[in-house]
Amino acid sequence: MFTCYAKQDQFETYVLASEDRQIYIEVVPERGCIISKYMYNNESIFYLEQETLEDLSKNIRGGNPILFPISSYLVDETYYYKDTAYQLKQHGFARNLVGQVIHTSADDNSASITLEMVDNEETLIRYPFHFKLIMQYTLNENGLSIQATIHNMDDKVMPFYLGYHPYFYVADKENLALQVPSSTYKEMIPNSIVEDKFNFNQDESNVIYDQLQSNSCEMIDHTRQLKVTITSEDVYQYIVLWALQGKPFVCIEPWMAPVNGMNVGQGIQLLEANQSHTSTIQIKAESLI
Repeated sequence: MFTCYAKQDQFETYVLASEDRQIYIEVVPERGCIISKYMYNNESIFYLEQETLEDLSKNIRGGNPILFPISSYLVDETYYYKDTAYQLKQHGFARNLVGQVIHTSADDNSASITLEMVDNEETLIRYPFHFKLIMQYTLNENGLSIQATIHNMDDKVMPFYLGYHPYFYVADKENLALQVPSSTYKEMIPNSIVEDKFNFNQDESNVIYDQLQSNSCEMIDHTRQLKVTITSEDVYQYIVLWALQGKPFVCIEPWMAPVNGMNVGQGIQLLEANQSHTSTIQIKAESLI
């Protein structure tokens, strides 16, 4: 049996949980519809710096921020649409939007919540399109499904590329194995890969993989005897790894496009007027014992 209910913390928060609360997530609509917490058998799957969730002036460090209408960054924070320059900050603005809950459900097998974010006067200055972004989160015994449906509510073609920025909790990086299905990568910070392994032993490491050979990445936490599998659809052509030394997390990020995608023309989805685009990723946690 699964349940879905709302509670009032600093922000209204929705909880999707199994009856014994061995598996649950928390969703904060007001903070970019973020999944702020994901627990499995009393183990944290997501990392969260609570103070960044509570401070509206900060980007949240933790959970699973939604990257829309772009993932990564643009050179000089600038792109062009029909010869007009627009400015977008790194990872877009969805993580700063206020969402609305439009549906919840729960039964013996799963719990689900559907949320909506829409354009406003501020977004139109930076991204001249009317849109709806519908997020549906479904939790069941097999893990967490994250589905995004983007509706172009405008009368012109709308370019975008979606991504996610999940922060996975890991206290013992020395006992962590990461499996990304590609041997082709670019270091965004030098020495991010050392002896074919992601380098946790410098202040910051950041690498982007392309030419993915499959749709699944794995994080194996040998200390906690825990495996997390991230599965995405083919439209997510890139996987990014990012970590900071001294912080108990690693980010494994599915992106549709590379750095500066809007300007280099790779991975961009061109959504026709009054059309929609749906894609899904899944995150599954399981015990190795």
